[in-house]
Amino acid sequence: MLPLKALLRLYRAHPWLLLMSLTGLMLGVSLVVAIELLNHSASTNFVAARTQLAGDANYRLAPSGGLDEQGYVQLVRSQPSLNAMPQLHAWLKDEQGRSFQLLGMDLFNPGPLRQLFGEGPSSEPTFSLSRADSVWLATPEAKRLDWQPGQSRTFVLGGGGEGDRPLTLTLAGTFEPGAVPMERLLVTDIGLAQPLLGKEGRLDRIIFKLSDAEARALQALLQANLPHQPLWLEPISPALDASQLGDALALNLTALSLLAMAVGLFLVFNAQRFVQSVRRPQLAQLIILGLPPSRLLRWLVLELLILATLGTLLGLVLGSLLALTLMGQLTQALADLYGPNPIDLLRLSPLGLLKALVIGLLGTLAANLPGWWQLLRQPPLALREGNSRPPRHIWRRRGLAIAILLLCALCLWLPQTGLPGALFVAGGWLLAMALWLPDALRWLLGRLRRAMGAPDRHYLLTARLGVAETQYHLDRTAIAVMALQLAIAAAIGIGVMVSSFRSSVEIWLGQRLAADLYVTAPKGVAGNKGVLSEATLTAILAEPDVAQASRRSVHPARWQGQPIEWAQMDFIPQLKAAYPLLAGRWPTNPDEVLASEPLTVRLGVKVGQTLSITAEQGPRQLTVTGVYQDYGSDKGQLLHAFEEGAVQSLALFSANPEPLADRLRARFGEQLNLLSAPSIHTAALKVFDQTFVVTELLKLLILGIAFVGIGSAFMVLGLARRSELQTLQSLGLSPRHCRRLLVWQGAGVGLLTALLALPVGYGLAWVLIEVVNPRAFGWRLAFEAAPLHAITALLLAPVCGALASWFAARKVV
Repeated sequence: MLPLKALLRLYRAHPWLLLMSLTGLMLGVSLVVAIELLNHSASTNFVAARTQLAGDANYRLAPSGGLDEQGYVQLVRSQPSLNAMPQLHAWLKDEQGRSFQLLGMDLFNPGPLRQLFGEGPSSEPTFSLSRADSVWLATPEAKRLDWQPGQSRTFVLGGGGEGDRPLTLTLAGTFEPGAVPMERLLVTDIGLAQPLLGKEGRLDRIIFKLSDAEARALQALLQANLPHQPLWLEPISPALDASQLGDALALNLTALSLLAMAVGLFLVFNAQRFVQSVRRPQLAQLIILGLPPSRLLRWLVLELLILATLGTLLGLVLGSLLALTLMGQLTQALADLYGPNPIDLLRLSPLGLLKALVIGLLGTLAANLPGWWQLLRQPPLALREGNSRPPRHIWRRRGLAIAILLLCALCLWLPQTGLPGALFVAGGWLLAMALWLPDALRWLLGRLRRAMGAPDRHYLLTARLGVAETQYHLDRTAIAVMALQLAIAAAIGIGVMVSSFRSSVEIWLGQRLAADLYVTAPKGVAGNKGVLSEATLTAILAEPDVAQASRRSVHPARWQGQPIEWAQMDFIPQLKAAYPLLAGRWPTNPDEVLASEPLTVRLGVKVGQTLSITAEQGPRQLTVTGVYQDYGSDKGQLLHAFEEGAVQSLALFSANPEPLADRLRARFGEQLNLLSAPSIHTAALKVFDQTFVVTELLKLLILGIAFVGIGSAFMVLGLARRSELQTLQSLGLSPRHCRRLLVWQGAGVGLLTALLALPVGYGLAWVLIEVVNPRAFGWRLAFEAAPLHAITALLLAPVCGALASWFAARKVV
């Protein structure tokens, strides 16, 4: 252990080296862990909330208007062995604003929902229907909520509209949960749920557990018994639905976490390079005393493992706390996009934590072992007397950058590389430009030095000294500067991409919201879209101020097993202008449709192709005649001329929209939601901004990591230059002037790095907009320069570089 003690003694003399190594690794790992936990928790919560309603079921019968309970009775009597469960479902909010699901089911014959309850005779739940407001909770959930049997609590029933009403429920008992997570799920008997929800004699859905043959037989029976009301079985797949959950947000977060890890490893590598330079005499002495280089390397590996383990464990803790802090923001963003989710718990992922641990340990070893091995291959005398400056390996670095750029070009040229290839292009571009940065900085500093060396510019002597010092020590600061460029370029690239996305959505909303007034029914208590009644439709369309109207409805559908949307609307001339076609023509026949751009890019749908889709209205053969731009659904959407069926919304054109809205509001009250185009525009952009709040926060954290790295690098550089600074002071330069010199060096390096990061950042934005987004989501964005991001970087980088240098200068001068 003596060699290890001798190696660790360095950190006692230079604690900033230890702090720099641990800080870079800890912050990098923390962001990887936080984003891994956020993505895992969001997906798991989504699946858990849907599985609570599905259990073992693999099919459901869920028409938009619900079902008559007598239809279920007839179905069960005709098929006694049918494994089915009728359901009523509603969203509730408690006094703290937390979302709950209320599930009405047959408590005495759970059928496909049997796995909600624990196994074994001792865990069989006991239900008593003595109270009309009785509900049951899983025992762990009741303890977590501190809700005792017999106690009543008041909830708000509704989908967040004006028609919400209070609902008082009493906890009648608890039960042991089974295999399905039971967070925020209130269970009651369907006979009690019907009067509670105002749905006497009605069902929301029926779920089934069927084989493929049983499903085909049941579908044929439904068609035979109800020829005038076609009902179609729909497959249930919570995991497949979750695969579409927040794809854009998850991709941004994952990319940011990997970038943060790269920046953190850069900082660790930078610290270890300085450790190598100051340890040369110590390593030579240990080899001369008889310690073989291979054995010494093992001790160095052990030291790195100790540092990496400590930094990674601290990162795991910090990342978990960060994820807990950001979970509420992410839940709100996903709720705005996909509707309420009652489960907002942070779930620890052993696999995610293990992945972060492995990345931290292997990344640290991979970044530093080659340098240590190359150092130990030198003879002891050369090792002791050699140059303490790190090796430059200029052509090796340039060759690696060229190889990465060639691979990026190959991925751009081959579209079949898909999303992995697009992500490699984005990451490869950043890494290649970071590898070229020292050469670019050295060239710029050389030009500045020559420009300041003119005979008539003797007053720039201090500035010349600062530029010369920066150029001379660039090998020591190169890694931290590369990390700073990575962070600034990524911040600019992602910021420009988000700004371009927002601008494209804003233009798209301006085109799409062509009507003067939009009418929708309030959401149902289950959170589903409401339906306008025939009487309401007739009354609205009879209004004299209504010049034109278009009915609209959107239904879930599947094509080749993939979830898509099937939208229907009246193709009136005023709305056709709101759907500019990218290709093809407008449909003219009943079986012709338009396809959204994401559907054509992601799933390969082409103009002229006939699609076999399945929806609650049944199977349908539809031919694509044109393609339109759409940012409303990354699943993809088919736009069909409106046929008979439920109407979810109306788009009204009127010369007097405000008086029309006042009359409709006075006549129908809370039975309708009346929205103008500007109000929808504002609400949509608010949801968009909320979605990327977490991205902006993590982007700021990465910039913080990079600036910590710059400060640490200047601290280390200051320690290495103590003798040089003492020489300058002996030549008449005061400590104040030495500190000022260091501050100006930090500001200059920050400014030059930001200037060189601008083209890199805009290049990354081009890759994200033109390559990653089309391959990942199917939509193309209009490029917007968003100069505010560039100006912010140019102002922030020199200020932060100067502050970091000032802090380091106070410690070393």
